[in-house]
Amino acid sequence: MDEYRAREVLRRSRQKIDGIDRDILDLIASRIALAREIAEAKEVLGMEILDPERELQIIERTRKIARENRIDENKLIELMKILMDLSKTEQKEMLRRQ
Repeated sequence: MDEYRAREVLRRSRQKIDGIDRDILDLIASRIALAREIAEAKEVLGMEILDPERELQIIERTRKIARENRIDENKLIELMKILMDLSKTEQKEMLRRQ
């Protein structure tokens, strides 16, 4: 690969990453919207926000996906824990506002 081609690959790859990042952020927003719906359902059903069994299922599924894709398992689980915390915080805030 020559320098011109390397710069072109870098530019195109970064553009694609920017698009993927946007998609990821949009998916996170969708996940939060669903978390709000879940909070409403949990309130009607008298359930707690925290669901350790569900969180374990998510972590195990994440672990499997990380292994299948040869992604650092610990980092991917850390990312999912952040997303779960974000959802729980949003659910708690939503219920507090009602």
